[in-house]
Amino acid sequence: MLRKFVEQIVGASPISKAIQLSAVFKIAGEHDDDGRDNKEEILAIWADIENNKTILSLVPSVEELGRKPETLLLCQSSLSFLPLLIKSLYSTPGSQIDLDAHGLAEGYGIFTFLYGPVTFGVPEAGGFKFVTYGERIVKVAPTINFKRRGIEQSIVGMKPDEALLLVERSAGNFSASYSTCFATAVEDSLRIETPEAAKWIRAVAIELERIYNHLHAFAREAEAATQSVAANQVHALKERVLRLNAKYFGHRFLFGFNEIGGVKCDLSSREDREELFSSVREIAKEFSEIVDYFLSSRIFLDRLQNTARLSKEDALSLGAVGPVARGSGIDWDDRQSYPIEPYSDIFVPLETSNDGDAMGRMMVRIREVASSTVAIEELLDRLPAGKTKKGAGEKNAEFQSTLSFSATTTTSSLTQSDFSLCRIESPSGDLIQIVKLDKRGRIKSLHIRPPSFANWLSFAKSLEGNVFTDFQFSFESFGLSYADSDR
Repeated sequence: MLRKFVEQIVGASPISKAIQLSAVFKIAGEHDDDGRDNKEEILAIWADIENNKTILSLVPSVEELGRKPETLLLCQSSLSFLPLLIKSLYSTPGSQIDLDAHGLAEGYGIFTFLYGPVTFGVPEAGGFKFVTYGERIVKVAPTINFKRRGIEQSIVGMKPDEALLLVERSAGNFSASYSTCFATAVEDSLRIETPEAAKWIRAVAIELERIYNHLHAFAREAEAATQSVAANQVHALKERVLRLNAKYFGHRFLFGFNEIGGVKCDLSSREDREELFSSVREIAKEFSEIVDYFLSSRIFLDRLQNTARLSKEDALSLGAVGPVARGSGIDWDDRQSYPIEPYSDIFVPLETSNDGDAMGRMMVRIREVASSTVAIEELLDRLPAGKTKKGAGEKNAEFQSTLSFSATTTTSSLTQSDFSLCRIESPSGDLIQIVKLDKRGRIKSLHIRPPSFANWLSFAKSLEGNVFTDFQFSFESFGLSYADSDR
């Protein structure tokens, strides 16, 4: 099931110049009438930045490139990102992926050395191939997949509610985004009418997740600038958000609050909602005061301004998403461009910067802490009344039959080629999940395009020409996560 803001390219179609490749995924063919498997298809998802829409197309063959000029235009816009997406599509646990778009540089005095996968300054298992002649970085190729767990393959054959437990743990610090994205895609496939209250509660969780992740990124930048006291103050603010998560959603990192067809938590009490927002507002106020101090610190500004620049053109062609893309002037936020409910009903400002450096990316995060606080206020104030999940308080036979794909609902609920797509603006950017269910309503395939994977090439490009001491400032400004990439 595709939402109304997804356009499929079949023939000639008007395409803007601001087009960005978002994901590549494969859909397994179904059995035909003779019992044979139909051909597997590889599809691509694009972001039409100018027209604010999502485009779905087949990944073209060489013959198709000659027949469809609009498809050639799409491919030319993503010559660097497309091969890496396809490489990731067929990667397996234990096989490292070198994210090198153009090959390593060579020349007099230039040498390559490896850094990682277990080393100081990198919080997870990940490696880098640095090309340098001494002080400056000529080129860097990140290496990921050291701890790939094969989440997508391991849930095949599971019931959606069982699979949800694994999907939400793919990247623990983005669990609300992951679980909501998966649940929404499954609910679309099953035609489940999720209660409005549940959708609004999910949005509250996602915005809380955004705030604590942005606080973490800022604190890490402060640590890199040796501002230890202020960094610890920001870490303390993050801890207070995590405790709010535990109090109102049952887990510090928002595990387990989602389920297919609703949520397990209840924010129906106005007193609870007012108390929650009051706490969030106080945290945002204290963070704003700390930010004012940093913006007056010449030491902090000198380390971020003009560091790790990424042009808008490079951000588009390399697939950048989230604060990274918006920090380079790209006007894309899934909350506006792919607005699942309730984001189509609330105001969320688009925070951007044209600076393209570490400071620009950090300013986007700083302003998003404030805008997420405003969004939480509106979400809690306008939270719809009513139940928060299907079957709450009783055994809902109709819901269970839909969820398990009984014989009376299977043929009318899904066609053989049906799949569901969902995009969600996670703290690090555009998270994409494509879900296909079999005739029993179990997982036939899942493809995840994590936001961190989309930002590695941009990170590598931003470091070219910088000195080695700029590495940490660039890395933290991108908000990269190996757990997210390696899922």
